[in-house]
Amino acid sequence: MYDYYKILEVSRSASSEDIKKAYRSKAKLVHPDVNNSPKANEVFAVVNQAYAVLTDDQKRYLHDVQLDQIDGVKTEASRKKHYYGSSKKNDSYTNFNYDWNGFKAAYREKTDEDYYKQSPFFYNLFFTSGMVIGMIIIVVTVTGTFNHFWPSPFILMSVCGFILVREGWRGIMRKRNILNGVLRMFRK
Repeated sequence: MYDYYKILEVSRSASSEDIKKAYRSKAKLVHPDVNNSPKANEVFAVVNQAYAVLTDDQKRYLHDVQLDQIDGVKTEASRKKHYYGSSKKNDSYTNFNYDWNGFKAAYREKTDEDYYKQSPFFYNLFFTSGMVIGMIIIVVTVTGTFNHFWPSPFILMSVCGFILVREGWRGIMRKRNILNGVLRMFRK
């Protein structure tokens, strides 16, 4: 049995909001999609189990009762060991001590290249849609201002459109292999 409070690194009096925050930070750290550690699946399952138990009031109560019993057994074993000398190892309690720093070393933020490899179509669609929205903003603000639908300072809104077009173009051009293939077809 694990001490789920120690796994999520929260106190026994932690609120559900504190537990949720601790779970999110741990889950982000140990999720198998972002963590290359061979034990990421196992640790992620334990973190999920800890969250499930600590957010359910009945399961949390039972977990607290079990922890109290185990603490009593450990205290009794410690007292006997101190009084009588060494005693049997208490196997009823398994503490989940894991090196979180090792997981932090294996954790890697996703890069643009990862998102591109995951789905090139949607990656490029994202930047293309940004460019289309930017062009719409530019056309609407410029024509509306020159046709006197809006006051002259409204043309400054077109700066947002130019930024969207520029960033969309930069995002697409990072993946030159697709565009180079298309450009090669037109060059021939």
